[in-house]
Amino acid sequence: MLALALALILGVVGAQEAPGASDGTVSGVVDEIPAVAAFGVAFGFPAYRTAGLGASLQSGPFGAAVRAAWGSAGIAVGLQARAYPPVPWPVPTYVAAGADLYGSGVAPHVAVGAHVPIAERWRLDVEGGVAWPPLLDTRTLAPYLSLGASYAFALSIAPTTSTAGAPAATGAGGASACVAGPPDAALLDAAIDATVRRFVADATATYGSLYRGLDYSVRVQERDVRGTDARVSVSYAGSVVERATGRTIDASGTAEVTFRWRGCDWVRTGLTY
Repeated sequence: MLALALALILGVVGAQEAPGASDGTVSGVVDEIPAVAAFGVAFGFPAYRTAGLGASLQSGPFGAAVRAAWGSAGIAVGLQARAYPPVPWPVPTYVAAGADLYGSGVAPHVAVGAHVPIAERWRLDVEGGVAWPPLLDTRTLAPYLSLGASYAFALSIAPTTSTAGAPAATGAGGASACVAGPPDAALLDAAIDATVRRFVADATATYGSLYRGLDYSVRVQERDVRGTDARVSVSYAGSVVERATGRTIDASGTAEVTFRWRGCDWVRTGLTY
């Protein structure tokens, strides 16, 4: 499993791949930007959208969001279109335009926002802009502010190139029934591969609007299986290209992943890097 610090200056996990070749090394290139979906909560101003739930979808440089909120005017429903420019900033940012519908009123808004990663698949969502809510027969300008947290995940990913590695896991349709048994160290490769694919997908989805050409390599340094617990240490190296400037950013280091046997397979319990 790899923990490629995609960049940034932020030191966020960037990507990971799994061993499977005879020398314990996997490398490849990923340039596709998978779609990313997110669900979360948000608190904001004006008062017609004090607190609510939301969902969003991003595909490449474009995205959309829908929100249902509760505020001073009762229930408000908001729709928003987003564009993610390839600016050389450390977190994904976007410009947005939309409107909130509440009671008999419609309040358009424009805003800028950012997704700040705070944990694996979790991010802080911040927006600021201007709204035009109705006021009798006219409209007035009001600050448009939003702060929330969301759970985001990639919908698909397909590496464009792969050299050396474990074969893809069998889909659900071809999976055989599980028969619980004692820990099987040979199944660690599959567990690492699944973990890796998830990290590659999530990282590429999160930062794909800012970076391209993820080029990575990871080597397993040590495996330690003790009963139902396993620890895998790897070294990794990789690079991405900043879309805005064409600059190549390199990262390398070590990571450690822990797994626990649950009767049929290994489940990841921790990651440090």
